[in-house]
Amino acid sequence: MPLLSHGSSDAGCVRQQNEDRIFFDDALGLYVVSDGIGGRRRGDVAAEISTNTIRESIESSAGPAAAVTWPYGYLPHMSLSGNRLVTAVKIANREVWRRGEESLQFLGMGATVTAVLVDGTTAAVANVGDSRVYWFHGGRLQRLSVDDSTSMGFPAAAGGTSVVRTMLTRSAGSQENVDVHLKEVELSAGDLLLLCSDGLHGYVAEDRIAALIGTAQPIAARTEALIADTRSAGAPDNVSAVLVQFFGPSL
Repeated sequence: MPLLSHGSSDAGCVRQQNEDRIFFDDALGLYVVSDGIGGRRRGDVAAEISTNTIRESIESSAGPAAAVTWPYGYLPHMSLSGNRLVTAVKIANREVWRRGEESLQFLGMGATVTAVLVDGTTAAVANVGDSRVYWFHGGRLQRLSVDDSTSMGFPAAAGGTSVVRTMLTRSAGSQENVDVHLKEVELSAGDLLLLCSDGLHGYVAEDRIAALIGTAQPIAARTEALIADTRSAGAPDNVSAVLVQFFGPSL
Protein backbone atom coordinates (compact mmCIF):
# COMPACT_ATOMS: atom_id res chain seq x y z
CA MET A 1 0.00 0.00 0.00
CA PRO A 2 1.51 3.38 -0.98
CA LEU A 3 -0.06 5.23 1.97
CA LEU A 4 0.11 4.71 5.71
CA SER A 5 -1.62 7.01 8.19
CA HIS A 6 -2.53 7.48 11.82
CA GLY A 7 -4.83 9.99 13.48
CA SER A 8 -5.35 11.13 17.04
CA SER A 9 -7.68 13.62 18.71
CA ASP A 10 -7.61 14.83 22.31
CA ALA A 11 -9.78 17.19 24.36
CA GLY A 12 -6.64 18.93 25.65
CA CYS A 13 -5.82 20.01 29.17
CA VAL A 14 -8.62 22.56 29.71
CA ARG A 15 -11.71 21.72 27.65
CA GLN A 16 -14.14 19.10 28.94
CA GLN A 17 -15.54 18.25 25.50
CA ASN A 18 -13.72 17.43 22.27
CA GLU A 19 -15.40 19.20 19.34
CA ASP A 20 -12.76 18.11 16.83
CA ARG A 21 -13.43 15.24 14.42
CA ILE A 22 -10.92 13.33 12.29
CA PHE A 23 -11.10 10.77 9.50
CA PHE A 24 -8.35 8.81 7.77
CA ASP A 25 -8.67 5.99 5.24
CA ASP A 26 -5.68 4.83 3.23
CA ALA A 27 -7.82 2.79 0.83
CA LEU A 28 -9.83 5.91 -0.10
CA GLY A 29 -6.76 8.13 0.12
CA LEU A 30 -8.92 10.54 2.11
CA TYR A 31 -7.94 12.43 5.27
CA VAL A 32 -9.98 15.04 7.16
CA VAL A 33 -9.65 17.20 10.25
CA SER A 34 -12.63 19.33 11.28
CA ASP A 35 -12.64 21.65 14.30
CA GLY A 36 -16.09 22.55 15.57
CA ILE A 37 -16.54 26.19 16.54
CA GLY A 38 -19.15 27.96 18.56
CA GLY A 39 -19.00 25.90 21.75
CA ARG A 40 -22.59 26.21 22.99
CA ARG A 41 -23.74 26.28 19.34
CA ARG A 42 -22.83 22.60 18.97
CA GLY A 43 -19.56 22.81 17.10
CA ASP A 44 -19.22 19.07 17.65
CA VAL A 45 -22.30 18.49 15.48
CA ALA A 46 -20.93 20.76 12.75
CA ALA A 47 -17.60 18.91 12.74
CA GLU A 48 -19.37 15.54 12.66
CA ILE A 49 -21.57 16.60 9.73
CA SER A 50 -18.58 18.00 7.85
CA THR A 51 -16.45 14.90 8.27
CA ASN A 52 -19.20 12.42 7.44
CA THR A 53 -20.45 14.40 4.43
CA ILE A 54 -16.98 14.68 2.91
CA ARG A 55 -16.43 10.94 3.32
CA GLU A 56 -19.79 10.10 1.77
CA SER A 57 -19.23 12.49 -1.13
CA ILE A 58 -15.79 11.08 -1.93
CA GLU A 59 -17.10 7.52 -1.77
CA SER A 60 -20.01 8.32 -4.09
CA SER A 61 -17.89 10.25 -6.62
CA ALA A 62 -15.38 7.47 -7.25
CA GLY A 63 -15.18 6.50 -10.92
CA PRO A 64 -15.11 8.43 -14.23
CA ALA A 65 -15.87 12.15 -14.14
CA ALA A 66 -18.70 11.69 -16.62
CA ALA A 67 -20.57 9.55 -14.09
CA VAL A 68 -20.43 12.18 -11.33
CA THR A 69 -23.03 14.85 -10.68
CA TRP A 70 -21.30 18.20 -10.07
CA PRO A 71 -23.74 20.43 -8.13
CA TYR A 72 -21.27 23.33 -8.17
CA GLY A 73 -19.98 22.74 -11.67
CA TYR A 74 -16.82 21.04 -12.93
CA LEU A 75 -13.75 23.27 -12.99
CA PRO A 76 -11.45 22.25 -15.87
CA HIS A 77 -8.34 23.86 -14.34
CA MET A 78 -8.54 21.36 -11.46
CA SER A 79 -7.78 17.66 -11.56
CA LEU A 80 -10.63 15.20 -11.12
CA SER A 81 -9.50 14.65 -7.52
CA GLY A 82 -9.43 18.39 -6.91
CA ASN A 83 -12.97 18.74 -8.23
CA ARG A 84 -14.17 15.84 -6.12
CA LEU A 85 -12.62 17.26 -2.96
CA VAL A 86 -13.76 20.85 -3.42
CA THR A 87 -17.27 19.63 -4.25
CA ALA A 88 -17.27 17.45 -1.11
CA VAL A 89 -16.27 20.40 1.09
CA LYS A 90 -18.90 22.63 -0.51
CA ILE A 91 -21.58 19.99 0.05
CA ALA A 92 -20.44 19.65 3.67
CA ASN A 93 -20.71 23.42 4.10
CA ARG A 94 -24.24 23.36 2.74
CA GLU A 95 -25.23 20.51 5.07
CA VAL A 96 -23.92 22.32 8.15
CA TRP A 97 -25.64 25.54 7.09
CA ARG A 98 -28.94 23.69 6.52
CA ARG A 99 -28.78 22.07 9.95
CA GLY A 100 -28.15 25.47 11.50
CA GLU A 101 -31.26 26.82 9.79
CA GLU A 102 -33.44 24.02 11.13
CA SER A 103 -33.28 24.81 14.83
CA LEU A 104 -32.25 27.54 17.26
CA GLN A 105 -30.21 24.85 19.00
CA PHE A 106 -27.89 24.71 15.99
CA LEU A 107 -28.14 28.31 14.77
CA GLY A 108 -24.72 29.80 14.12
CA MET A 109 -22.76 26.57 14.41
CA GLY A 110 -19.80 25.97 12.14
CA ALA A 111 -16.54 24.10 11.72
CA THR A 112 -13.18 24.46 10.12
CA VAL A 113 -12.37 21.84 7.51
CA THR A 114 -9.10 20.68 6.09
CA ALA A 115 -9.04 17.66 3.79
CA VAL A 116 -6.59 15.79 1.58
CA LEU A 117 -7.37 13.38 -1.25
CA VAL A 118 -4.44 11.40 -2.66
CA ASP A 119 -4.76 9.87 -6.13
CA GLY A 120 -1.64 8.30 -7.57
CA THR A 121 1.17 10.74 -6.84
CA THR A 122 -1.09 13.80 -6.61
CA ALA A 123 -2.41 15.18 -3.36
CA ALA A 124 -5.35 17.59 -3.54
CA VAL A 125 -5.54 19.80 -0.45
CA ALA A 126 -8.71 21.74 0.42
CA ASN A 127 -9.52 23.89 3.42
CA VAL A 128 -11.96 26.35 4.94
CA GLY A 129 -10.99 27.97 8.23
CA ASP A 130 -7.71 27.72 10.11
CA SER A 131 -7.07 24.01 10.51
CA ARG A 132 -3.92 23.31 8.50
CA VAL A 133 -2.20 20.91 6.14
CA TYR A 134 1.59 20.69 6.15
CA TRP A 135 3.80 18.93 3.59
CA PHE A 136 7.09 17.48 4.82
CA HIS A 137 9.12 17.20 1.61
CA GLY A 138 12.87 17.08 1.17
CA GLY A 139 13.39 17.60 4.89
CA ARG A 140 11.40 20.85 4.89
CA LEU A 141 7.97 21.61 6.34
CA GLN A 142 5.71 23.64 4.04
CA ARG A 143 2.19 24.85 4.76
CA LEU A 144 -0.24 24.01 1.95
CA SER A 145 -3.47 25.35 3.45
CA VAL A 146 -4.54 28.98 3.82
CA ASP A 147 -5.70 30.34 7.18
CA ASP A 148 -9.10 32.02 7.00
CA SER A 149 -8.45 34.15 10.08
CA THR A 150 -7.34 37.56 11.22
CA SER A 151 -5.65 38.78 14.40
CA MET A 152 -7.38 41.46 16.42
CA GLY A 153 -5.96 43.40 19.36
CA PHE A 154 -8.07 44.20 22.41
CA PRO A 155 -7.05 46.90 24.90
CA ALA A 156 -6.16 45.73 28.37
CA ALA A 157 -7.63 46.78 31.65
CA ALA A 158 -5.64 49.26 33.70
CA GLY A 159 -2.25 47.85 34.56
CA GLY A 160 -2.68 44.83 32.29
CA THR A 161 -1.34 43.90 28.88
CA SER A 162 -3.22 44.04 25.60
CA VAL A 163 -4.69 40.83 24.23
CA VAL A 164 -4.38 39.58 20.65
CA ARG A 165 -7.04 37.13 19.54
CA THR A 166 -7.43 35.24 16.31
CA MET A 167 -10.85 35.50 14.69
CA LEU A 168 -12.09 33.16 11.97
CA THR A 169 -13.20 34.88 8.77
CA ARG A 170 -14.64 31.78 7.10
CA SER A 171 -15.90 28.37 8.19
CA ALA A 172 -18.10 25.54 7.00
CA GLY A 173 -21.68 26.45 7.83
CA SER A 174 -21.16 30.19 8.25
CA GLN A 175 -22.98 30.89 4.98
CA GLU A 176 -24.96 28.95 2.39
CA ASN A 177 -22.10 28.88 -0.11
CA VAL A 178 -18.41 29.10 0.72
CA ASP A 179 -15.20 29.52 -1.25
CA VAL A 180 -12.76 26.67 -0.72
CA HIS A 181 -8.99 26.95 -0.93
CA LEU A 182 -7.40 24.24 -3.11
CA LYS A 183 -3.78 23.36 -3.77
CA GLU A 184 -2.37 20.32 -5.54
CA VAL A 185 1.14 18.91 -5.12
CA GLU A 186 3.09 15.98 -6.55
CA LEU A 187 4.28 13.62 -3.86
CA SER A 188 7.62 11.82 -3.71
CA ALA A 189 8.42 8.62 -1.84
CA GLY A 190 8.94 9.38 1.83
CA ASP A 191 6.84 12.55 1.87
CA LEU A 192 4.56 13.24 4.82
CA LEU A 193 1.29 15.16 5.02
CA LEU A 194 0.09 16.49 8.36
CA LEU A 195 -3.46 17.69 8.94
CA CYS A 196 -4.02 19.41 12.28
CA SER A 197 -6.39 21.69 14.15
CA ASP A 198 -5.32 25.07 15.50
CA GLY A 199 -5.18 23.47 18.93
CA LEU A 200 -1.92 21.94 17.73
CA HIS A 201 -0.32 24.44 15.37
CA GLY A 202 -1.27 27.33 17.63
CA TYR A 203 0.87 26.00 20.48
CA VAL A 204 3.66 23.98 18.85
CA ALA A 205 6.14 25.86 16.64
CA GLU A 206 6.61 24.67 13.07
CA ASP A 207 10.27 23.78 13.61
CA ARG A 208 9.21 21.61 16.52
CA ILE A 209 6.49 19.98 14.39
CA ALA A 210 9.10 19.21 11.73
CA ALA A 211 11.43 17.68 14.32
CA LEU A 212 8.69 15.46 15.73
CA ILE A 213 7.40 14.10 12.41
CA GLY A 214 10.79 13.86 10.70
CA THR A 215 12.01 10.98 12.85
CA ALA A 216 12.30 7.29 12.00
CA GLN A 217 9.59 6.34 14.52
CA PRO A 218 6.42 4.56 13.32
CA ILE A 219 3.71 6.87 12.01
CA ALA A 220 1.50 6.23 15.05
CA ALA A 221 4.32 7.12 17.44
CA ARG A 222 5.05 10.36 15.58
CA THR A 223 1.39 11.34 15.62
CA GLU A 224 1.02 10.65 19.32
CA ALA A 225 4.23 12.61 19.99
CA LEU A 226 2.56 15.67 18.44
CA ILE A 227 -0.41 15.31 20.77
CA ALA A 228 1.83 14.75 23.80
CA ASP A 229 3.96 17.78 22.95
CA THR A 230 0.87 19.94 22.67
CA ARG A 231 -0.40 18.72 26.02
CA SER A 232 2.97 19.51 27.59
CA ALA A 233 2.54 23.07 26.28
CA GLY A 234 -0.77 23.34 28.15
CA ALA A 235 -3.20 22.38 25.35
CA PRO A 236 -5.95 24.91 26.19
CA ASP A 237 -7.91 23.80 23.11
CA ASN A 238 -8.88 20.49 21.57
CA VAL A 239 -5.96 19.09 19.58
CA SER A 240 -6.09 16.80 16.55
CA ALA A 241 -3.58 15.43 14.08
CA VAL A 242 -3.63 13.07 11.11
CA LEU A 243 -0.21 12.10 9.75
CA VAL A 244 0.12 10.43 6.34
CA GLN A 245 3.23 8.86 4.81
CA PHE A 246 3.52 8.34 1.06
CA PHE A 247 5.70 5.41 -0.01
CA GLY A 248 5.44 5.88 -3.77
CA PRO A 249 2.98 5.09 -6.57
CA SER A 250 1.27 1.72 -6.65
CA LEU A 251 2.88 -0.83 -8.97
